Amino acid sequence: MRLRVLKGFFKKEIPQAIRDKKMAAMIFALPVFQLMLFGFALTNEVRNISIRFVYKPDDALMRRAEQNMIASKWFVNAKVSDSGDYAAMLIKRRAEVVVVSPPEGLKKALERGDAQVQLLIDATNAQRAMQIESYVKNILAQTISQEYGISDPEPIKTDIRILYNPSMESAFYMIPALMGFALCILTVSITGMSLAKEKEFGTFEKLISSPATPAEILLGKTLPYVFLSFIVVPLMLIAGVVLFGIPIAGGVLKVFFVCLLFIVSSCSVAVFVSTLAKTQQQAMMGSMMFLFPALLLSGLIFPVENIPVLARWIAYINPVYHLAGLLRNIILKGGDPVFMLKGCVSLVLIGAALAFISVKRFKSKLN
Repeated sequence: MRLRVLKGFFKKEIPQAIRDKKMAAMIFALPVFQLMLFGFALTNEVRNISIRFVYKPDDALMRRAEQNMIASKWFVNAKVSDSGDYAAMLIKRRAEVVVVSPPEGLKKALERGDAQVQLLIDATNAQRAMQIESYVKNILAQTISQEYGISDPEPIKTDIRILYNPSMESAFYMIPALMGFALCILTVSITGMSLAKEKEFGTFEKLISSPATPAEILLGKTLPYVFLSFIVVPLMLIAGVVLFGIPIAGGVLKVFFVCLLFIVSSCSVAVFVSTLAKTQQQAMMGSMMFLFPALLLSGLIFPVENIPVLARWIAYINPVYHLAGLLRNIILKGGDPVFMLKGCVSLVLIGAALAFISVKRFKSKLN
């Protein structure tokens, strides 16, 4: 082993890597950015729980319990109107838990000896629902302890109603997101490598010299994979129903529709990656750079609500995040029209923006 030879490689490779701005950003900036972002997001601690309290204006004890819950930093006030339709708040994901005080007020009910607080909890995420229940009970107990100056108060009776996933099956929460991520892997990796393969094998020039327009070339290379990916949707749906007993409250047509929008949006990501890559290896690396954050920021493993507000927009431009939310809403809640409209519009905007950028980059390369 000759150190002089190794020294020569160091002199060649390190300046070459740093000279490339994209490579330098991948080496130095990307790991630090991912560490900062995921350091905030990747925690199983439940935070930013949207909560709604229902009590009369003179119920001072319940108001104090509300203040204690908000001060704990675990809860945030749900931004909802006073319509009284608490189930709709949970369906539209405007609130995760609704706390209903006794009609005569919490303090009077406690003094009478039959205080009962009603909790309505969205159990789409079973593990999160159990933690929410524990948080609410503990803070209510602490509030009563402070009010009466006792360390071990009698436990409050709680009428808990677990909505949308009464059996608390974690598979009902995980399977929809896994479907989205599996589709994302399929579309991004295969479609991206298809265009990069043309460049690497030298057949890209034949496509350029053909009478087809850039948009036609991109559509011709993308639509076949949209069709193939869409065929996988019913197969995964059948597996989820047969093997895991997934309910489909909103019907399969809604599932197929949102999956089609997602596949088109995901293929736009793949086309954009392929415009940056020159070889299949580069396309695969670019796909992995997208897929890893897409998985972590989809809400599949860690709640997106934990991400700081200033950086949460990164999750909102992640198509996997929107598909996971849409599938859970359709499968467990029947598919609320307002929620579906927001998610579908987000998928369309992401796909259209990336498709527009990809066509522009493709035309500039042709020129």
